[in-house]
Formats: sequence, structure tokens, C-alpha cells
Amino acid sequence: MPSSTAQPLDVSQLRRVFDPALVPFETSDQAADCVDSVLGQSRAKEALSFGLAMQDMDFHVYVAGPQRTGKTHLVTTFLNRLAAEQQPPPDWVYVHNFEEPDEPKAISLPPGEGRRLAKQMNKLLENMKAAIPDLFEGEDYSRRKDNLTSEFKRARSDIFSTLDSQAREQGYVLKFEPTGIMVAPAGEDGEPLPDNALRDMSEEEREELRKKSDVIQAKVTEALRAVNAQEKDLHEALTNLDKDMVLQAVGQMLAELHEQYAEQQQVLDYLEQVQQDLVTNYQRFKKKEQTQLPFPVPSEEPDFREYQVNVFVDNSSTEGAPVVVEHNPTYPNLFGRIERQAQFGALLTDFTLLKPGALHRANGGYLVLPVMDLLRYWLPWEGLKRALRDRRVKMEDVMEQLGYMITRTLRPEPIPLNLKVVLVGDSQLYHLLYVHDQQFPKLFKVRAQMSEYMDWGEREVGEFITHLCQIARRGNLRPLHRGAVSRLIERAAEMSGDSERLTLRLADLEDLVKESNFHAGEAGRENITAEDVATAIAGRKRRGAMMEEHLREATTRGFINVATDGIAQGQINGLAVYDLGDYAFGKPSRISASVGLGKDGVTNIDREADLSGPFHNKGVLIIGGFLRKRFARRGPLTLSASLVFEQSYGMVDGDSASLAEVITLISELAQVPLRQDMAITGSMDQHGRAQAIGGVNLKIEGFFRLCQERGLTGEQGVVIPTANLKNLMLHPEVIEAVEQGKFAVYAVDTMDQALELFTGLPAGERGEDGSFPEDSVNFLAEQQLEAMRQVVKDMAKKDD
Repeated sequence: MPSSTAQPLDVSQLRRVFDPALVPFETSDQAADCVDSVLGQSRAKEALSFGLAMQDMDFHVYVAGPQRTGKTHLVTTFLNRLAAEQQPPPDWVYVHNFEEPDEPKAISLPPGEGRRLAKQMNKLLENMKAAIPDLFEGEDYSRRKDNLTSEFKRARSDIFSTLDSQAREQGYVLKFEPTGIMVAPAGEDGEPLPDNALRDMSEEEREELRKKSDVIQAKVTEALRAVNAQEKDLHEALTNLDKDMVLQAVGQMLAELHEQYAEQQQVLDYLEQVQQDLVTNYQRFKKKEQTQLPFPVPSEEPDFREYQVNVFVDNSSTEGAPVVVEHNPTYPNLFGRIERQAQFGALLTDFTLLKPGALHRANGGYLVLPVMDLLRYWLPWEGLKRALRDRRVKMEDVMEQLGYMITRTLRPEPIPLNLKVVLVGDSQLYHLLYVHDQQFPKLFKVRAQMSEYMDWGEREVGEFITHLCQIARRGNLRPLHRGAVSRLIERAAEMSGDSERLTLRLADLEDLVKESNFHAGEAGRENITAEDVATAIAGRKRRGAMMEEHLREATTRGFINVATDGIAQGQINGLAVYDLGDYAFGKPSRISASVGLGKDGVTNIDREADLSGPFHNKGVLIIGGFLRKRFARRGPLTLSASLVFEQSYGMVDGDSASLAEVITLISELAQVPLRQDMAITGSMDQHGRAQAIGGVNLKIEGFFRLCQERGLTGEQGVVIPTANLKNLMLHPEVIEAVEQGKFAVYAVDTMDQALELFTGLPAGERGEDGSFPEDSVNFLAEQQLEAMRQVVKDMAKKDD
């Protein structure tokens, strides 16, 4: 494979710069109105638009993507625009079920009608409280009642008068006692006979009187029955009079409601039940006489709650379809709660204590839920799937769901469900749910995948600048100067780790703008400048760089061995990235190799110590394949070589050290020293071709800062794969050092190019005769391997 010595990269290749003159304003307050929109994410927008437009309750949406990419902002912004074009959903009210009090009825009403019905029922109740007592004190009622009573008294008088006449005809007189009507024989004066007169009578006379008495007593019983029947008729007549009076009053008051809700059959049915109950239980509205007691006793007044209306979901002020974001999706917050009140030491409830959940409030619109919080407990997730599957939301007491014994509860009528649910979470959770939850793929059929970056093009830059204006205006921050906008665009490329892309971690970007605004205020500036942005970036780095500085200090003090000058055989400076979550940095590490006679091939010491990950192990195996391809054509490799990251006490993973490791091995084989003022990163294939790796900017900057700490010599530099050129967005300090000739960055396509940089010798390539040129590194390595192979042959002959 041909090779040519790599040359230092030009400064223009190390960082892409955005010209502030391309910003279409001096400060962001001069910009046109910035419409609040979502930056980038065209694929996610298309998927979200499709999922929400599908009029099917099985096509709910899962928005997946990395953290801090603005997933919730994308969803809410998109939904708010879509919902604004739709009609608000109906109100929902709960009313008393007069037939089954434990099962309140749900009624759907046009937006705003629920509150109106509640007010009208409250007004009706107040009118009933005043009208019914007055009704029974009016002249018309008194007159009709007196007529009924007088008629009863006349009939009763006629019955008793007839009875008295019949008794006197038989020689008896009636005595009306509190205990009843007594029948006694009468004398000539019409008065009851005295007892002595009865004793003086003969037995035949007394027997005659008893017979007559039995006849009269039978007539008395008959008369009393007639009077009782008259009393019952009177009571029924009076009750009917009361009900007729109440019905007339209630009917007049409800007539207007019947007319207003003529097209709402549910309301008409409810009003009919209210009317029947009012007429049946009118006694509760009557004034009660106060009982005089020697000490005050609180009397329990009726609250008439059964005639109230619980406005469960009020959309009177809702513009468009509702968009509900529930950040704490517990079971009560999603499905509502049945509250209770303490009364005489007991916890009681009724339909007025029903409170809606997020599903009720979002019904007819859109519900946004963070999936991680939703899955924290199993009950809300299972309940949500059941509600979406059954197309209705059912209120149940959460304690009862868990199997606990509870006090009296309610079973409200379920409300039909018609909404779109949007789950927000990361991609890993989506795949786990898709594989392990059978109901998930049946309900959430649309995935809106968020990207972590977007292209750095002219159109994208325009959208990015608009988004920066939105951040400043939405947060009431100082205007952004065009220099600050330019630096923020470059910072977005730095965060993406690519000179052709801009990050879409919008939350981090917004935080940076806010921090820049703070520093502008500290400096007394009216606008946010590029200097403020640089100060904010430096402040962030300062807050998170303690471990980086401690490790670099340990290196400069000699506790960790990494050379930045001189030459050495069998050792090289590799580069790795340490990611702490909120902060990442590059760190140089010494990689060393040793070679001896044997048949073990290449041994990864870190693997033997269980400190090597699978990708690093794969890289070492690729190195073995490369060595066999290059040097084992004339015979097997008879060597035992070992590779190790020196002073590494944690897990090593990734294949980005492959180039460094193979160069170190060849150096040890050829007994050629390597430059220690350079570091290298890059993976390779079995043919020796360099391959791209991640974190290239952090790795370069990590070695640069170590060299800077010890003093830049002008000879130091870093070697990277050519494939990583598009990723270069190096820190301005590195760019300045390169411009001054104090540091260099090289790009290579092959391992041989890197080998030449580190050895200062030609790598060498096989000629037509199949051999490497003399004095090339590959020639020296092959000679050493051939010598080792010959030693093995001689030893085998000697053994024979």
C-alpha cells in the first residue's frame, strides 16, 4: 500500500468559523418577529404530524431521543399550533344518581354549559328553599287545606251523630274518652245508669243489655273504621295537595331549564329526576319548629347536595383543543381522585368530591407524559393502557386498586375517551417497551425519533439564528450582538463534535445563552457579546474540570508517566476520553508493548486483568490479523507480544487505540524509537487503513493542554485519521498555537503514514520481489521476526 509522509494540517482545516457579518442584524432586538418554532427535527415533525392526524385511537405517539434535545418543547409547540385550529371539547359534569346514589352520572355538555347548568341548579335550589316554605304559608294553600279539613270534620261528625242516634234508640249512650268510645246503658234521663242500678237488675235484664251492647259495639267499630278511612283520605288528600302545590312551583321553575336544554336528553332526564325527587322529599324544605331544650344542641340542617352539579371538566375558557402536560403522572393525577370529608369521626364522600385527572382534562385533545416517570410505578401505566384500549376513563379508588379495605366509596359512570397520548422518553425505553410489553406496539404505533444534531447549512443557520432570538425574547434577556450569535453557532458545532453539524441539545444551548446574559449584566453591557459567551463557556469548563486538572497535575508532577518530548522504543502516547456526564475531556495515556519469542501472539494485558471492554478486545484481535497479513507470508509468527495501557486502573474500551498499539508493537519489533512529543488516536482495519473515531476534538485538546502546561516546543502534535477531518472544531487556544507554529495536527490514511511520522523513517512497502526496502521500518520488523522464526526452527531441530 503506498504511503506518503503526512503534513501538518492548515489552520483552516482545524476549525470552521462563522463570519459575524452574515448575521442579518446588529443586535437581536432589531430582528423581525421570531415565530416560536422547533429547530430542525424534520423527521420527528413528520412522524408527529402523521400520528396526530390519524383519527384512530390506536395510533398514539412515542417521541424518542437523547436527553436535553427539547423533546417536550417540540411536542408542546407542535401541539399548541395544531390544537389552536380545533374546536374545544365538551364540558363534563357529574350529577347525583337518584336511583343508585353510589354511581354518579356523567353528562356531556357544550363548552361553558357545564358551569351555566351548575349556576342554574344552585339558583333553583335557593329558590326552592325560599318558595316551598312560603308556599305552605300562603292563603290559597290554607284555604284548600281548611276545605279538606272541614270536609273531614263534617263527615266524622255525621258518622258519630248517626252512631249516637242508633245507640240511644237501643237505650245506650256513647261516652268519648281519650282511650276510645265507651258504650253504656242509659237511664230515663239519658245519662249512663249508675252501678247500683245495674246490680239491682235481674240476670235476664243484664243479659238483654249485653246483647244490645254487642250490637252497639259492632256499630262503634264500624264507625271508627269509617273515621279512620276518612283520616287516611284526608292525609292522602293533604299530601296530594302539598305535592300538587310543590309540583306546580317546581314545574314553573324547571320549565325554563327544559326549554334551554331541549336538545340535551341527558340533562332533560336529570331534570325529570330532580323534579320527582323534589316533589317526593318536599318535607325537607319545610320550616322545622325549634324544640326548646335546657341546653343548646346543634341541629343537622340538610345541605341538598344531591341537587348540585359537579363541574368536573370545565372548557368554558379553553381555546381550541386542550394540551395537557402531566409531569407527575401518578394514578390519581392521571385518573382523578375521590376525595373524602370528615364528619362525626367518619370519612364520607359524594359525587361533589370527584376531582378530574389529566386524562379527563385532556379528553378531546392531547396528553403529554414523560414515560420514565409514568413507568416508575406500575399502576398508572397499566391503567393508561386499559383506558386507551377500552376507549373510556374509569375512576377507581387507588387504595381499592391495591387491594386495601376502604370506607364507603363511589363508582362514577365512566367517561368516553377520545384523545391522543404522546409519550416522551429515550430510544432505549422505546425498544424495551416494544419488545417486552405486548400492549405497547398495539397502542403506540408511531415513533417520532429526535436527532441530536442538524446540518450546518445556510437554511439551517437561518433557523438557528431565529431560535437564538426566541430564547432571548422568551426569557426577557438582553439582545444578542451579532458577535455573540456567531460564537454561539460555532459553539453549537463544538457541542456536536462536527464542523458540518450543529447541536440540537437545545436545553444546553438555552442555558448557555442565559449564562452569557448574566455575565453581560455583570460587565454592565446592554447587549450579550461574543466575550460574554466566551466567559460563560470558560465558566462552565472551570466548574467541571476539577478531575481533568487533577489528572493533568498528576502527570506534570510525575505520578502518571506520559512523556511530551524525546524518543523511546516500544511506547507511545495514546488518547482517551473521560465522560463524567456533564463534562467530558481528553487524557493522554502511555501505551507500551513488549515482544519475545513464543507462540501466544498478541496478548492484551488489560483483558487478562478484566479491565478491557469488548470493543478494545476486538481492536487487539484486528491488530493480530494485520500482523499476520503483513509479516506471516513466509511462515507463522513465532512471537509472544503484550500490549497495555500503563497506569490504567479502570475499564478500557473502544478501538481508537488500535493505530497506537500496532505502531508500538512494530517499534518494539524493529527496535526503532518513537517520538514522545506526539500522540495518536485512531482505529484501523486488518489492512492497515485508518478509521474514524469519536471525541477527536477532546483528545487533541487533552494532549495540547498537557504540552501547554509543560511548555510548547513547536514540535509537539497529534495524529488523527483523515476521516475525522470533518469533525475538527478545536478550541481557539489550539488554533492560536497552530498559527504560531507551536503545535500541529496531522491526518493519516494508513498506519504506515503514522509510522513514518513517529519514527522519522520510511515505513516501506513490498517490492516486486515481495520484500521491503532495506532500512525501512517494516523491513527491520520483518527481519526481527525472521530471526525469531529461525531461532524456533533451530530449537526444534535440536530437540529432534
